[in-house]
Order: sequence, then structure tokens, then C-alpha cells
Amino acid sequence: MYLTFTNYTVPPRIVPFSFGDGDDPLEAGTHASLQCLVDQGDTPLTISWVFHGQELSSQMGVETTKIGKRNNLLSIESIAPFHAGNYTCVATNKAGQTNFTAVLVVQGT
Repeated sequence: MYLTFTNYTVPPRIVPFSFGDGDDPLEAGTHASLQCLVDQGDTPLTISWVFHGQELSSQMGVETTKIGKRNNLLSIESIAPFHAGNYTCVATNKAGQTNFTAVLVVQGT
């Protein structure tokens, strides 16, 4: 008698997020944050952030913090005009990859 084990893996799913009230511009000098929460998907998960197609760099004044296995926080202490643009959270596991993008609009840009 042989036992066969099949590993079913569930791809990640990201809970939608936005800056502030969505499309409303944020004022320069204020704080902004995004929470990338993966509510479905098998672990281990890799969660990363991309800005205009490139991995985020702390040199931009943007910090990311891993919170547990399914959550990652992006934080901008003081928004500047160069922070405006598309911020994409990318979640990956063995079953696949998904992403979600929020747009940061800075007032006056």
C-alpha cells in the first residue's frame, strides 16, 4: 500500500489599499503609509514593494517594515513631490505571484 501526498498551494491575494482617501492629493510634508496585507495564500510568502517598476530604496525616504508573515508596511515620513507615483506591493509564494498598485498624488505636482 502506497500513500501519495499532494501539496496543494494557494496563490497569494492582496487586500486592496490606497493612500489617504484614494485619488485625493496629499500635502507635501505630511506622513503617508500603506499596508500590504496578504489575506490568502500559503506560506512562506515574500512581500516586496516596487516604485515605478524598480525596487524601493530607503534612500528615497521610504521605509518598509515586515509585520508577521502576511503584512508589510510602507511608510513615508515626509512626503515630497518626488514621492508622487505608483507604489506596487508584490506578493509571491510557490503557487504564484500577484500585485496591487496605489497611486500617490502630491498636492501641487
